[in-house]
Amino acid sequence: MTKRLPGFVTCLSNKLLLNVRLAFFALLFYLCSLIRLHIYYIMRLLLTAIGCFLILGLHSCSEDFTVAAPYKQVTVVGGILDMKDTAHYIRIQKAFMDENKSALEMSKVPDSSFYSSLVVKLYEYDSAQVKVLDIIDLQRVDLNNEGYRKNSPINDQQFFTSPNYAYKFVKTDLSPRYWYRLAIFNTVTGRTDTSGFVGIVNSDSNRIYDGFYIQEFLLANYIIDFSKTTATSQFRVSPFMPRNGRMLEGYIRFHYVEKNVSTLQQTRKYVDYAFDNELNQVTPGVRAELATLNANIYAFLNSSIGAAPANVVRLMDSCDIFIYAASPEVYYYNIINQGQTGGITSDNIQPNYTNFTGTDVIGVLGSRGMRAYYGAAISKVTLDSLRESSITESLRITGVSED
Repeated sequence: MTKRLPGFVTCLSNKLLLNVRLAFFALLFYLCSLIRLHIYYIMRLLLTAIGCFLILGLHSCSEDFTVAAPYKQVTVVGGILDMKDTAHYIRIQKAFMDENKSALEMSKVPDSSFYSSLVVKLYEYDSAQVKVLDIIDLQRVDLNNEGYRKNSPINDQQFFTSPNYAYKFVKTDLSPRYWYRLAIFNTVTGRTDTSGFVGIVNSDSNRIYDGFYIQEFLLANYIIDFSKTTATSQFRVSPFMPRNGRMLEGYIRFHYVEKNVSTLQQTRKYVDYAFDNELNQVTPGVRAELATLNANIYAFLNSSIGAAPANVVRLMDSCDIFIYAASPEVYYYNIINQGQTGGITSDNIQPNYTNFTGTDVIGVLGSRGMRAYYGAAISKVTLDSLRESSITESLRITGVSED
């Protein structure tokens, strides 16, 4: 039976599509929280997901749809492996259509989102992707008991908070020289879903072995200078693309102290600036460049810190610099989903990018690495410029924190 409705109503009425979106959005939210990504990287993934859903929901819906589309149960998988982590978590959920229930209501019921019986294994292969070197069994755990508690719902439209299942394994020697595949066997349906081969991003700092080498991070006293605000003046960091990396992103965390000159109360705060990404460098061991105009830093600080309230001055502190590298799977997920503008051509959602094969499965298993420099000082001339610049004068920066 086919009905014709306005496009927006049509999208909301296609319950399978909505349910998959809800499950994938929840998956990304939990995945980001459990893998301890930098806050801006978390928001980047979430905004990518939200944007993709809005594009699909508002711009890519046909006004013709089948009310009673065939039943499909879709497996949704997500995980990012990091060689520096000791415990690794993979999120596996289900999404399906039920013509008699609301997808929003079903999202509040754990049984609607989790499988009752899965056997999950990670296979470690040699560099030729031929010989299996190790088979690792993943155990289902409640993330609430692992230190990754879900926030309580702020309204009646949010997902359930307990249980909060994921599949865990402990391994301290994930190797950039080997390849990894995830296999998910459903003992009830007999279905097996398998990821493609995933290489581990080499986050070791040794340049000789295609590590995540950043020359600036070798400095004993790294001083950041963005004092000049001409049209071409830039802040730069030059990381080398590590083995199995495909994209880079850079962030600066600016620490500062707010001091009330009347009460002398001091409050430590920080803001995070995502200053650049690199998507074109594909060769491991080759230097890339992450850069931003100095003027952009001033504009960011002005908008994120905001004008100082009455009786408040700001004292700048040190900076932390984070550089992330992500595997091709994460790169393709971002690029393809951000650029997706095509229409829906059938009764059920067509995934934009997945590196899983099987029956009705969508997901991404990837890898990432991170290098950080903590406590980089801001140059004195830059502090003077921040105090005097017309862009940042309202911040009322008077000096440097003493503690």
